[in-house]
Amino acid sequence: PLSAFTLDRWTAIVKYKTAFYSFYLPVAMAMVCAGIEDRSEYDAAREILVVMGVYFQAQDDFLDAFGSHEQIGKIGTDIQDKKCGWLFVNAYNGMVDAKDKAYLDKHYGQPTCKVGSKPEKAIKEIYRKIGLEAKYQKYEEDSYAQIMSLKGSAKQVPWAVFETFL
Repeated sequence: PLSAFTLDRWTAIVKYKTAFYSFYLPVAMAMVCAGIEDRSEYDAAREILVVMGVYFQAQDDFLDAFGSHEQIGKIGTDIQDKKCGWLFVNAYNGMVDAKDKAYLDKHYGQPTCKVGSKPEKAIKEIYRKIGLEAKYQKYEEDSYAQIMSLKGSAKQVPWAVFETFL
């Protein structure tokens, strides 16, 4: 059920799928190859890269709904595919009223909710109406500030390595 799509679930999924797999583990492997043995260096790198990975996935989820094909290189299908995405979990869990929640229950990820369909457009309009674009912009600013506050916490890995992920 859609009620299982919570912010905590989304965070766990993206932390262990996107952030670890695509961000932390490649850098940790490079650190091993570089001969870095200090555990605190791995902890510092992990802290930075997990924040980056979670932010990256939120950005990907946002662009899936609001980015253009030219901007993201694909057609966004998260609504059609019933994804547990950042926009949906924020909307469904506290931002929508009862009427809009019922609409989401009825249409989100259903066979009639294809890309470009009336239900998909209505869901995007719900996202706009409740201010998800502004909420995302704030999240983006906060994430960037958090990432930058961690600059210098990894002493043996050049910051340029982390900047490649921004």
